[in-house]
Amino acid sequence: MGRGVGSRAWPPLAWALLALAGCGLGLAALLSDQALAGPALVGLLGLALVLWWWRAPRRMLIAGLYFLAPIDVSKALVAPLDRFYSPGLYLSAAHVMLLALALLWGGHRLLIERRALPLTRLDLAALAFLAVLGLRSMGTLQGGLATASAVAYGLAVLGFYVASHALRDEADLRLALVAAAAAVGAEFLWVAAQVATGTPLALPGAKVLNSGEMLSFGSEGSAFRPAGFFVHPNALADHMTLVLPPAFALLLLGRRQLGPRARTLALGVLAAGSVMLLLTLSRGGWAAAILGGAWVLFLAVRRGLVSRRQLGALAVAGLAGLMIVIAVYPQLLLRLTAPDQRSTESRLILADQAMTIIRAHPWAGVGYGGYNRAAYEYMAPSFAYVSAEYQTALLQLVVHNHYLLLAAELGVPAMLGFVVLLAMFVRQPRPWPAWRDDGAFAVAAGLSGALLAQALFLASDNFYADIRIFMIWLTAGTLQGLCLRQRQQGAA
Repeated sequence: MGRGVGSRAWPPLAWALLALAGCGLGLAALLSDQALAGPALVGLLGLALVLWWWRAPRRMLIAGLYFLAPIDVSKALVAPLDRFYSPGLYLSAAHVMLLALALLWGGHRLLIERRALPLTRLDLAALAFLAVLGLRSMGTLQGGLATASAVAYGLAVLGFYVASHALRDEADLRLALVAAAAAVGAEFLWVAAQVATGTPLALPGAKVLNSGEMLSFGSEGSAFRPAGFFVHPNALADHMTLVLPPAFALLLLGRRQLGPRARTLALGVLAAGSVMLLLTLSRGGWAAAILGGAWVLFLAVRRGLVSRRQLGALAVAGLAGLMIVIAVYPQLLLRLTAPDQRSTESRLILADQAMTIIRAHPWAGVGYGGYNRAAYEYMAPSFAYVSAEYQTALLQLVVHNHYLLLAAELGVPAMLGFVVLLAMFVRQPRPWPAWRDDGAFAVAAGLSGALLAQALFLASDNFYADIRIFMIWLTAGTLQGLCLRQRQQGAA
């Protein structure tokens, strides 16, 4: 892209895009909620001052995108319905950064470099899946709400594409990783405040659930589950499963290959992320993190970064650490052995409900965003064994399995296509022996492990077109960008 991007050659286009984004954000704030007009204008003024001082809008937008991605504060452009739920369309600060970065990078490539936008095979596969999702959102009983939900999912795919191609070199990738680590640090402070007060402590504009933060173990006691910058503790756990594998992979490089600053940063992310993951008491999050870490360790052993002796030492240290943590915080063990407030039972009934819908519409599904409406039409056999009040509560939810949700809404073939796409995400760095630099290899292994962890986590929670889907696609795009640069260097 050349050095002109983010330098003095950029101000005319950068300021034009800033003015366009400012007008759109200010107009949205004025039309939807006048209370947001003041903060929106102050934020835009601050952004303008930073642009004037830094003269590097592209790098600022990259840092802002990765720092703001896990902060679940958004404004509804198309709000969901109360009864027949669909995700709707929300715009977050990270989305604003993404749209500005997409315009900045795309405008420079098309108008200044006069080159076509890149399109890899993985890009085509992602666009094909999004096209199916978009087509199945049209003509449904949900109407415009289903289309808005598809647009929300499209923002996640846009994040994948921009992260794949707008991060031009190692400096950009390093900036993105540092920004993501800074977000973990900020979230750790917020979680510490939540735990100290025993309350959700929602950020201004965030949506907070009235339940889910307290978990009762009957006569054994209870535990507080922090949610961090998210709506639910499980979302915080999902964020940790994305950041822990890359931090772990970098630390496996050892002191000889990892500088002191990078080692301190990776160690801080691993320690803070592990504490937050444990505090969420998310069993799906724990299993996903173990899978991602095992994948990273397997790749490190194959490459020779970890010897058998070191592997044994890690196993002993991990077992000793687990025993100490359980002794200090016994709620971790109770989460696995004590009653779970019918959480497992609810998941099984919801899975039965999803299978009932899938059997009725196996090929094309009921349409994207139409699961909740279809749940009222196709009652699962297991509903007959629970009370009417419990049925009403379950009908307000969607199945806690993203694969079953996709099969119910888009059909089994589309769901299998998503599984193939997810496998392609994880396998991007192949062949692994082709990576000459151990540092780049560690980052690739960590991101691949993070995506493999998501493959498991997606089967245990109610992922929809929300912030977690956005983070997963952003991670996949970051890995593709790293792999593309690796192949270019190998060809050179």
